[in-house]
Amino acid sequence: MARKALLITGQESETVSTLARNLIEAGGMSLFARQMMQMQAAGVEEMHVVTDWFAQEFTREIENTRQRPERVLVHGTKDAPLKLLEHNMDGNCWFLLEEGVLLDDRIIQHVAQHPAPTAIALIPPLCFLEERTTHGIPVQFENIEGFFGSIAKLSSQTLSATVRKLNSLEGLPNALKAISRTADCAIVNVTDCPLYKAPEGREVDLVWYPLLKQKDGDTATDIMLHAAHRVGQDAAARFLYRPLEDFGAKWLSKAPILPLHIYGLAGLLGLYVTYLFAAGYIVPALIGGFAFGILTGIDQKLAHLKRRASKIDAFKPLINATLEWTWYLAIAYALYPVAGMASYILALTLIAFRLADQIQVEFFRRMAACPLYNAAAFDRKFQIIASGRNISLWLLLPFVLFDYIYLGLAVISIYAIVTFFIHQLRVLYHTKALMEQNSDIFQRNFKQTKIL
Repeated sequence: MARKALLITGQESETVSTLARNLIEAGGMSLFARQMMQMQAAGVEEMHVVTDWFAQEFTREIENTRQRPERVLVHGTKDAPLKLLEHNMDGNCWFLLEEGVLLDDRIIQHVAQHPAPTAIALIPPLCFLEERTTHGIPVQFENIEGFFGSIAKLSSQTLSATVRKLNSLEGLPNALKAISRTADCAIVNVTDCPLYKAPEGREVDLVWYPLLKQKDGDTATDIMLHAAHRVGQDAAARFLYRPLEDFGAKWLSKAPILPLHIYGLAGLLGLYVTYLFAAGYIVPALIGGFAFGILTGIDQKLAHLKRRASKIDAFKPLINATLEWTWYLAIAYALYPVAGMASYILALTLIAFRLADQIQVEFFRRMAACPLYNAAAFDRKFQIIASGRNISLWLLLPFVLFDYIYLGLAVISIYAIVTFFIHQLRVLYHTKALMEQNSDIFQRNFKQTKIL
């Protein structure tokens, strides 16, 4: 079953007479380019753009966007019905997109996965998106009313039956009403979309935002950055680095810079930090370590804005951890003339317990399908101060300023041990609860073998 998409666009913005709404930039690219990327990710092979305005600009965007459906065709309003019928084959699945709306991938997936051959996304009244529906398309389907959720799935039969209404923005509300009356149509409530996103480790509000004028692009960028914020961050990342990461990602999104460039710079900085620690330049090394954390955050958020993924993304946690561990060994190397092998013992102890902690935390995540830092209120609070790269470097800073570097290394090593055992107790606590919840046998055994 081939997937195809239809976008009726080219309407001039209400306030900017020289720019179509779909050509407004958000997150470093036009909304149209983002829609093409989303359609490619949804498995769309062919995309049709119906417009009488800015055809050259849309064609240029098609040529400049690599991540797009294999074929993207532009049609005029008069020719659109016939052209669409020529490309409509039996069994095709069509996506109808609303112009000028920043749309969450989860809404697209929710509609695409609905079992009905034809489905219309609906934003009900009085939901959490209500404040953004001022400029939405109001719809009423029999006893159901609300706003068009900016995407609909059409069967080939439904497209053929309603194609005459699908060549202008003015006729879109009537077209949706006609589509809703077809026998194979279902109304899909967008508030039923799952909110949990694994990469962010939290529930993230749906992104749905109409773009009407140029400055709306900046607001849309802020919305996407907010959606990219991750839970499970320590105090430094959450309160110090996050504003700098957001500013950097937003500014760099407008430049021809890829996330991989930022990560490459962060990697080079990480190696230079190792050299600085080993050479005894501890304060500059710490500053470099702080900058490394900010750059890795910018890399992640810039990748989210520009919808860029690389083959090394899966290895970034390992690369980051390895660089961090070389920093502790470099500190031990710098302290060796004064402290001898004791400095290496502390550094290796720190690395060993941090590695063991990461292993047990990852084991729990895979077993419980939930990160440990989000398992309970205590875990969320403890994660703010738990031993990690940022906390260790900031904890080391006052000892460095007062020239007690060896003592500082000992303190962050001890703190890594404390964090490991606190996490271990929490893993045991939550594992026991999971076993009792999901198995009567485990529950009975725990009760029978109870000592106290």
